[in-house]
Amino acid sequence: MLICPLRRRIEEKSRFLLTRVFPGKGTAAVKVGQSVSATDVIAHCEVSAGQRLIKVAHSLGIPSDQVGAYLTRKIGDRIYQGEVLARRKSFFGLGRTEIKAPVDGVVSEIDDRGDIILKFLPTRVRLIATANGEITEISTGKIVIKAVVTKIRGFVAQGADREGMILMVAGPKDFILPSSIKPEVAGRILVGGALLERGALEKAVTIGAKGVVTGGVHYRDFEGLSSGGDIGISLMVTEGFGISPMGEDIWNFCKKMEGRSSFIHGGERQLIVPEIEKTVDVKEVSEVTWRNLQVGDKVRFFQGEAGNLLGVVEGLPGEQILNSGVLTEVAQISFKEGEQLTLPAANLEIIE
Repeated sequence: MLICPLRRRIEEKSRFLLTRVFPGKGTAAVKVGQSVSATDVIAHCEVSAGQRLIKVAHSLGIPSDQVGAYLTRKIGDRIYQGEVLARRKSFFGLGRTEIKAPVDGVVSEIDDRGDIILKFLPTRVRLIATANGEITEISTGKIVIKAVVTKIRGFVAQGADREGMILMVAGPKDFILPSSIKPEVAGRILVGGALLERGALEKAVTIGAKGVVTGGVHYRDFEGLSSGGDIGISLMVTEGFGISPMGEDIWNFCKKMEGRSSFIHGGERQLIVPEIEKTVDVKEVSEVTWRNLQVGDKVRFFQGEAGNLLGVVEGLPGEQILNSGVLTEVAQISFKEGEQLTLPAANLEIIE
């Protein structure tokens, strides 16, 4: 009898501490212990929108160290689009050259070249709870909500924690092609497909998608994504490397949740979907349980030697001596390419 850890692919209605990070400087609009609904505003934030360089010395034809004398605003002052930022009168006052502010902003500084740095006025953003629950923590830059969520666990994942509404872009057996990526993917978490093509991923990054949840991806593409820095999008693969149709369980659940707020956690290989109903019966389920390994079980192998790490149990021959000389319980695992390996049961995890 072989006992292995069991991890459920979909864990519905479980308790979760949802961290809402401020997108910029912010002030909490709630208190610890307060109950909130999914649509409640929990903080008011200001997000910096960038800055603009204005070549004042060059445009007015003056030395860089004299720019301050020609400004109509002081450093730190606000100025609005169309207002005069700097002015130079010609000889005898018969003419003048003016520079107007191209955008609303704050006069930040004058650099060594006599250029003005105009910082855009921050955009006010309301941070929404996105989940029903109770405020358990308020600290610098974040608020934590004790909520009820559904967790979807993937095979592998990569990228920072990101949030966005779920958008279905392909059926469970389709390829996600560049043509599948439309302008409406901006800010969304895309779901579907048996294979995410590299060109589609690159296009999703360009448009501004937050994440992709798909059945399969080529190993070299995933490796390339994980070997560099964060590229601005997170990826979770639910089935395996190569062409791997997304399981009907995950695809059907996400289809029902389309348009709902969700959170993709690359480090935890999870997609989190908060419950929005006022009253939810919580299912107290341990994240990892154990049961007997059986023929036909879908398993995950913890080592990379098999090429693909997801397979199916074909046989349980009992104890064998491995190449390392260790006597241990083993299982015969087949992979989708037709490869079959005898692997130590201690390195297997049952997937449901």
